[in-house]
Amino acid sequence: MDLFDRIRTNEEPLSKMARQLHGYFTYPKLEGPLGAHMKFRGKDILNWNVNDYLGFTQNEDIRTIDEELTRKWGLSYPSGNRIMAGHTSIHEKLESILADFTHKEDAFVLNYGYQGISSVIDSLCDRNDIIIYDIQVHASMIDGIRLHRGEHFSYQHNDMDSLEKALNKAGSILEKKPKGGILLLTQGVFSSTGDYGKLDEIVALKERYPFRILLNDADGFGIQAKNGSGTAEHFGVSSQIDLYLGSFSKAFASQGCFIAGPELIMNYLRYHTRTQLHSKALPLVFAEGIIKRLEYLKKHLSLIKKLHNNANYLRTALLEKGFDLGESNTNILPIYFPCNIYEALNIVIDLRENYNIFCPVLIYPFILKNQLLLRLMPTVYHSREDMDFTLNAFVDIQENLKAKKYSTDRSDFFQDL
Repeated sequence: MDLFDRIRTNEEPLSKMARQLHGYFTYPKLEGPLGAHMKFRGKDILNWNVNDYLGFTQNEDIRTIDEELTRKWGLSYPSGNRIMAGHTSIHEKLESILADFTHKEDAFVLNYGYQGISSVIDSLCDRNDIIIYDIQVHASMIDGIRLHRGEHFSYQHNDMDSLEKALNKAGSILEKKPKGGILLLTQGVFSSTGDYGKLDEIVALKERYPFRILLNDADGFGIQAKNGSGTAEHFGVSSQIDLYLGSFSKAFASQGCFIAGPELIMNYLRYHTRTQLHSKALPLVFAEGIIKRLEYLKKHLSLIKKLHNNANYLRTALLEKGFDLGESNTNILPIYFPCNIYEALNIVIDLRENYNIFCPVLIYPFILKNQLLLRLMPTVYHSREDMDFTLNAFVDIQENLKAKKYSTDRSDFFQDL
């Protein structure tokens, strides 16, 4: 059999969707300056899919800083990986600032978040170790687990009874091979479900079970806790989180990430994280840009308060109208609709074509069958008018769904794209 035959005849759900939905549901093209108001297929739209929680892409002070740094460094400096030629004093300065900000001994800056997270997990664990992870952790963590040559167990999302069963199972195995340890993977904020990880309950289990915690706080770094230092600080458990991982792509609208923890472990990762040993260092336009963003945030903590005020206003309004937001209690607001695939497609078409609202869409196989998830991610530059307009549109959508107005097969719509 030819290698490509399997791909040519692939009938998995995503392959089927790609043939019909490409360019509209999948790989849509948003145009214009990044923000709450952009263009989609030539039309002005209200955009709820912005990885720029604090509004830095439209902040004139930050834009000026970015322009100056681009002229200063260009996009290529430094050249090469950090271990050979790409290490600079600015990387060291950023790592020192991040370690202090997250209350850790040391930090290690990584050039990309996704591959960095996966590679860190691979570097930390050998075949004797066991990984335990929340079933809802990000795909970057799942891929790190897939690289792991030892055993791994999941536990139900934020379910402490399920976690304890996994810990007991791992403990029984490790009694027979004492060289191994346990790494627990969880998140500060879960981006699909919009809820906090139960960090206070997880760290309490460390009194009874021997394990280390790697916290992925991609969506919490920069906006959680009063100073933005993250979800661990929000829960008051920073000292009990062994390894803290933050991203520069969500709150800071930039590139790269970092991991913070004991100096011993950070130095180990500097020499064993393969994606950093064999790829280019984070360019200085981004590294120094993060330093400037952190300095700016310390002087403008009101941005964090404004973000959460916006999210709380919209969440409260949606709940009062009877919408299902699952367990969301953060700035990420998933709205669940019980519907079949035709209804899901028609709802999204209606939102985009008639209400000019664009938001992330999740359907099977990313979530359960017969369900649609529309995710709203408020930022500081979403206005009260934006939120009220969206709320009213969702009320209309809900009423139309109940009235069975979305049951038509819309294959003709996609043929015209």
